[in-house]
Amino acid sequence: MKAYVTITKISTSWLKSIDILNLFLIVLLAFLGLLFVTTASPSIAKLKQLEEFYFVKKHGVFMVLSIILLIGFSLLSKQVIIKASFFGASVCYILMLVALFQNSVNNGASRWVNIIGYSMQPSELLKPFLIVILAFLISRRNTVKIQSYAFQGKVLAFLIMTLTSFILIKQPNYSMVAILFFVLLSQLFIAGISFKLALSIISTIVIISIFSYFSLAHVKTRVLDYVFSEKPNYQVEKSIKAFKSGGILGTGPGEGKIKKYIPDAHTDFIFPVIAEEYGIIACISIILIIFTIFFRGLYRASKIKNLFNLLTSTGLLVLFIVQALTNISVSLKLIPTTGVTLPLISYGGSSLLSMGIIMGIMLALTKKKFGAK
Repeated sequence: MKAYVTITKISTSWLKSIDILNLFLIVLLAFLGLLFVTTASPSIAKLKQLEEFYFVKKHGVFMVLSIILLIGFSLLSKQVIIKASFFGASVCYILMLVALFQNSVNNGASRWVNIIGYSMQPSELLKPFLIVILAFLISRRNTVKIQSYAFQGKVLAFLIMTLTSFILIKQPNYSMVAILFFVLLSQLFIAGISFKLALSIISTIVIISIFSYFSLAHVKTRVLDYVFSEKPNYQVEKSIKAFKSGGILGTGPGEGKIKKYIPDAHTDFIFPVIAEEYGIIACISIILIIFTIFFRGLYRASKIKNLFNLLTSTGLLVLFIVQALTNISVSLKLIPTTGVTLPLISYGGSSLLSMGIIMGIMLALTKKKFGAK
């Protein structure tokens, strides 16, 4: 009886403080993702000689786990989120190094680690934890002491991001480096950044970009193909055809033809599948949901007086919107191909779990009680 009363009180308090509209939209987007994967993936499963609904079943399991993580993290306090992030990031860094040594290559990248027969991408799970840590360091007024050395929080955040970038480039995962640096810049802009540190960050981004272009063959190829269009990207060209053939209302669920010729139709290129089967109205609706989640989150964040909460929630929202716009822009041939998934919609266990944590932390730190402090 006491346990029931306690759970009821927690649930009531949670519902009164949480952003119900954003929670509903996030869960709605996740269920729409399951619907789209259901119609996009069977043809891919057949090509890979798998059971027809192999990807659908896996996506469904990870979607449920993602929603559980979403609710679980939204219940946590700021102190618990910080502790969990330091622990989670430590585990992710170890697994990222293991992935490099395992050399489990998929599409030319060593981003996955095999654990008890299951494949996961630790760099995806690192994103929410890293953003929390960066916000924690940037929001500190006092210097951070490491042995006999003292660092400003902003400088230490920049150094951690730079070291993380080297690991990500080694995988290679340059698109994630670019997105995370953009998130760091947004956090520093909100907190206030000196000209010297800003110049250091911009210089680092330029150096990493030049290094990646000349040392990573796939980066150079994608840039040259996009700029000069000497060799049209097969998936992008098929993607454009999907947008054209879908029209306003689409061909109907499961009736798309072009998805059969796009290897990543259920992951990186799921948006053109949606365009072909459900039409431009569905695409616009998804974009509106994504922007509503983003701006609604920013509105709630604007009420926050605590700097850490503000930096974390804003950083997570920036990551969400930049990743979504990057994925959509690639499918529309606006930017070079990147391999970035569409948040909460694309197939991918690690991506779904990561988004569940991201949205859970964002909802936790934008509760009404936090803004009142």
